Formats: sequence, C-alpha cells, structure tokens
Amino acid sequence: MNATVYGTGTLHAVAVDERPSRSALVPGLVVHEYERGFRADLTASREAVSGVRALTREAPSMYGTERDLAEAAELVVSELMGNAVRASDSPVAVALVVEVYVTPPGIVVIVHDTVPEQPNRGETALDSSEAESGRGLGILDVLTDGWTVEPSKEPSFAKQIRCLISRAE
Repeated sequence: MNATVYGTGTLHAVAVDERPSRSALVPGLVVHEYERGFRADLTASREAVSGVRALTREAPSMYGTERDLAEAAELVVSELMGNAVRASDSPVAVALVVEVYVTPPGIVVIVHDTVPEQPNRGETALDSSEAESGRGLGILDVLTDGWTVEPSKEPSFAKQIRCLISRAE
C-alpha cells in the first residue's frame, strides 16, 4: 500500500493507494504503471520473469477483472516470455518489454522481443504428458480470443505479439 501526503506543515489530506507496491527492487526489472495496467522493461532472469508473472496475475484484479482472466493472462505472458528467451539463442540476458492493460472486453497482453523470426508452431499435442516444449502457440489459441505478430513500435525490438484475453476456459 502506498500513501501520499498532500500539503505542507500541517497534514491536510492523505491519498491511500490500495494497489500492491510494484517498486520492490528486482534486478533487471523496471515497471511503469499506467491507467488500467503496466509496462515492464526487463532483462530476462528468474526473478524478473517471476515478478512480471505476479504483476500480470495481480494488476487486472485491481480493476475488477475476473480472477480466471488474470490467471489466463499470466500463463500467456509466461509462454510468450519463455518462447522469446528460447528463440533468441543469446548467450547474454534477453531484453523484453511486457505490457498488460485491462480494457472493456478483457485483458490485452503485448510482449516485445528482439527475435526477428515469426513464432514457430510446434507439432506437439497440447495434451502430451512428455513434451517439454512446442505447445506455446497452441496455448495462445486456447487461452486468447486472438493474437497477432507485428513489427514492434519499440526501437530496440524486432516484433511484438499482441493478445486479447476476454474469456477464461
């Protein structure tokens, strides 16, 4: 919880923000709060990715979004971040930007990455108990109302994947 005091000398007013504080120090993670959502600039690490997943799960609830949708958004963000890290084949930490916004139809998730190639659909069945990869795009198909791949508007990134989650199944 954040409290902001207005006035000088004598306490005139206090504004209390019930949202969880997102300023916890996580190396490689910078969070910008916006109306009805956030943007996270991160260098992929276990701590930063975990922080973004937690924000994705918690932030939509602050705006009255159903918990099921927030959990679906968390899974989508986790898949997209993991796919970008695996596809980069980079020996150094991978830079990502994750945006999550609550809109009237649901939750919009946008992940910007540095990988120029289009996502590759694996042949792995979604219900495979032995597969460790190859199901990411199938998961997006199931959890989202649709998703697109576009050139990123961020100068340092190659593409962005935008998803709309307005139903939880």
